[in-house]
Amino acid sequence: MNNNNVLSRRALLGAGIGAAAAGMLGGCSGGKGLPGSEQSGQAGTGAGTIQWWTNHTEEDTKLFKERIKAFNKVHPDIEVKLLNIAEGKQYYTKINTAAVAGSLADVFYTRSFDIAPFVARQWIQPLKELIEKDKDEVRPDDFWPAEVAQLSVGDTMYALPYDFSNFAIYVNKTMLDKQGVSMPTDDWTWEDLFELGKPFVQKSGSRQKRWGVGWTTTDWFSMGVFRAYGGDTFSEDLTKSVINNPTNLAVMTGWDEQMAAGVLPATGATPAGVDVFASQLAPFNVNGSWATLQTRAGIADKFEWDVVRLPMGSTGKRAVSTAGGAWSIAKASKNQEAAWTFLKFITSEESTNALIADVTRSIPGRQSSAKRWNEVVSSGKEPPTSATIFSQQMSEDAVNWAYPKFWSEFEQAWNTQIATLGVKGKPATILKKTQDQTNVAAQRY
Repeated sequence: MNNNNVLSRRALLGAGIGAAAAGMLGGCSGGKGLPGSEQSGQAGTGAGTIQWWTNHTEEDTKLFKERIKAFNKVHPDIEVKLLNIAEGKQYYTKINTAAVAGSLADVFYTRSFDIAPFVARQWIQPLKELIEKDKDEVRPDDFWPAEVAQLSVGDTMYALPYDFSNFAIYVNKTMLDKQGVSMPTDDWTWEDLFELGKPFVQKSGSRQKRWGVGWTTTDWFSMGVFRAYGGDTFSEDLTKSVINNPTNLAVMTGWDEQMAAGVLPATGATPAGVDVFASQLAPFNVNGSWATLQTRAGIADKFEWDVVRLPMGSTGKRAVSTAGGAWSIAKASKNQEAAWTFLKFITSEESTNALIADVTRSIPGRQSSAKRWNEVVSSGKEPPTSATIFSQQMSEDAVNWAYPKFWSEFEQAWNTQIATLGVKGKPATILKKTQDQTNVAAQRY
């Protein structure tokens, strides 16, 4: 909503597209697979050909091909056929259609939001016993605890991490200097952010020319802000939405008031297709760890900028919400042993460094690779000089929670309702309708 920051890493992590289409489709069934599998697929010979499906950019695809070459130096008996479908909807159409036909790729890209729905439809292989068997090689303790939670149902992981993302505040230091405003301190609050943004609001009659804070109401970001004030979005057992509660109402009412004051932009308020931060339409901007390179390109040398950690809520915590990408093995795979061999390789520290850390895209799915990422991102003279705060938030502030089976239905309800905030929608109505519509859908699972 109203965030022209190019909030994307494919609309961030393609949130919910996969599960939405999947909700209309059934699971697969089949033969004898690897340990831990109750159905489908076959272990295979450990050699032969496997399919690898990805949903990434052309630049990422080049790196994937290099990884395949490196893999074949060690495993010449396994051929990996790569298919990249860059467009999100097309990718999930392929996934959903293939899942019903029992012809999913042996290894394919999944997101935090996909895991619970795909497990419910028995599309992806449980990895618990495989990880335990190859624990020294997989090194599961090296994964971020928050991402392990998102890639698991119960105590079983169903994917191994690729990358991980969170939000921070992008700050135009030049604008702050001109206004005589100091950079935020590490113990700041959301109320502090809104106060700092107020002096920058500019209006010309009924037309607003500048805002205090570039904002987003992306669902999983908002969940973290609610939690920072002590508010929940889903029940602890992930069977229903509980978003309509007094704590969340107070938080959203605050957003509504800031929109009315012009500090936050309401839906449709900012120019379409314009990056509010790069265009200096706001000195502060909520954006993700994936956006540093595109922000650098958009700003060039127009002004000085940096990033700072998210503010705290009334609990004294940041409660940073996260989401990430990963790789799963299809339960219908006929060569699961070869798929597991490749999955271990493509999620190794070496591969994670090559695919994520060395090219500084988002945050690596391994903590060891995050150290490498910090070194690379801090080695140059280009901003943001404080980019390491993204991995710091993963270590110190990330909430360890999973997403529910009905995530896509929640997302659809949320997006429909939150688009009215600051325009004509009332916070109490937005929360009630989101919860009611979500829980009708949740009862189908």
